[in-house]
Amino acid sequence: MRASVSTVAETPRSSLVANAALLVVTLVLTAVALEVVARFVFPAPLPWKYPQLRYRPDPALIFAWQPNQRGYSADKEIAINERGLRGPVVPYERTPGKKRVLFLGDSITFGYGVRDEEVVSERVGTLLAAAGIPTETVNTAIASYNSEQEVTFYEREGRRYDPDVVVVGVCWNDLNDKSNVRVDANGNLVDADAVPAAAAQPSIADDYELRNALKRSRLLYGTLERWRAYKASQTPDDHAAFRNDVLAGKATPRVEAGWTNMQDAFRHLRTLVEEQGARLLIVAFPVPLMLEQAFPASSYPARLREFAARESIPFLDLTGVFAAAFHGHESLFIPFDGDHPNAAGHDLAAQEIVRTMRPWVS
Repeated sequence: MRASVSTVAETPRSSLVANAALLVVTLVLTAVALEVVARFVFPAPLPWKYPQLRYRPDPALIFAWQPNQRGYSADKEIAINERGLRGPVVPYERTPGKKRVLFLGDSITFGYGVRDEEVVSERVGTLLAAAGIPTETVNTAIASYNSEQEVTFYEREGRRYDPDVVVVGVCWNDLNDKSNVRVDANGNLVDADAVPAAAAQPSIADDYELRNALKRSRLLYGTLERWRAYKASQTPDDHAAFRNDVLAGKATPRVEAGWTNMQDAFRHLRTLVEEQGARLLIVAFPVPLMLEQAFPASSYPARLREFAARESIPFLDLTGVFAAAFHGHESLFIPFDGDHPNAAGHDLAAQEIVRTMRPWVS
């Protein structure tokens, strides 16, 4: 009888353990199945390797790249030379028999998240050389610059390269005012009012590994990004709110100030470029949101196009060619990124730039 009682007492416990094990196995299999599905739905995000490129304060430019550093732009290793520019140093002196094209811009023209040989400036040089026009290209773009900083850089340093053509890559966010941006102790850009430089904490490689571990799960990362996008649509942050105003064509004081500052900067740049006997080309890059939905009242790039026509400055709007080649976000842009072209986007932009400027350098 005692053995029988013991068996009866253990039976519910055994059943409970079995049910718990079955539940765990079911949850694991479900998670694996969802992860497999997510890999068909969500693209692979770019990991961020350590260290990302670092900035230094600059009295005239507000910030610039720290010279002589090796770091990463997302997962692509990049060398910043002794002059604070991407890639090998280009001598100020011209090479006889070669044309020279200088690029100004922000992170798009700089080539965020793409390899050296894939950046628009390198592709332009390669395409011109293939057409029998030996060309040197100089990429002076700095991530996060606005138009005023780009023109200041050209006035202080860029014109020393004596280019035949100056190409300015523009995005809507070049309207942003950067006067309140500062460089923290880690070489990162921060808002002077939001994060005191003294509060900066050292970044360590383990922090990046932790984030990249999350990115290895398409299910977790894709769901998180969708949730962030939803939250941003409900309560946009300052950056998203400004973008929404530009794309909606709202004439807010901040938008109007941005357009005034950009136009003044480009007038000054035209004077500087023409004094050297060179040609100026303004190139407007679209962002994915502009290709995914219509913004008929948008001030970008409409106002830039109107300004260029009024000032007789050659202007290239890439929206049309990007729209024609656009077959989903990853066809032309980096995964989970709202601004930056991938290698295919850079190549498409380079083809159009070469087509536009080839008569000037032939």
